[in-house]
Amino acid sequence: MFGLPTGPLLLLFLFHGACSETMKEGEDKDIPCDPKSSGTVWWFRLINNAQLEFIASFSSSGDKKVGDLGSKFDHQKMKSSKILTLKGFKKETDSGSYSCATINNNKLLFGSVTSLRGTPDPKPETTVVPTTRATPEHFTTKSTESCKPKDQGTTLGCELVILISLAAGNGLLLILLIITILYCNRKYFQQYHWTTQCFYNYP
Repeated sequence: MFGLPTGPLLLLFLFHGACSETMKEGEDKDIPCDPKSSGTVWWFRLINNAQLEFIASFSSSGDKKVGDLGSKFDHQKMKSSKILTLKGFKKETDSGSYSCATINNNKLLFGSVTSLRGTPDPKPETTVVPTTRATPEHFTTKSTESCKPKDQGTTLGCELVILISLAAGNGLLLILLIITILYCNRKYFQQYHWTTQCFYNYP
């Protein structure tokens, strides 16, 4: 088999009625095509609606003339029924449209078109992850205990300790001040009394 220009032959598959069939992988398929005319018959196929391939040519009696069928095609039924057998269908390489043509009195005559398609690939399963909306219970708030006023009893206790400490400190300073004053006055009076005595006792 070899590629052919798609040119006018492509119009055959666009405007000529085609019989479409779904094939299983590895399945054999008898492809009928009879141009209803004597003479050499050319078989070809359009793979995936893109590349036109020549398969082989046969005489009016069904004998193969040109083409390498290999193990892909069997032409045993060409002699009796104008049928070419496709062996071991493969979706990737054999999906396409098959037909034949012949020339009679300078006229190009086409036979029927058979379109073969592989079984569609199964759609991958999608796992739907359920989503849940957040409820008020899901929200947490920071503790505001630090912003609350402290217990009044505790506050008064702390203030009382501070006041007592200040009062004690002030009282101690006051006592020290009084002692200092008394000591200084005593020294002053002693010195004054000694000076007075010295003055009066002076001859």
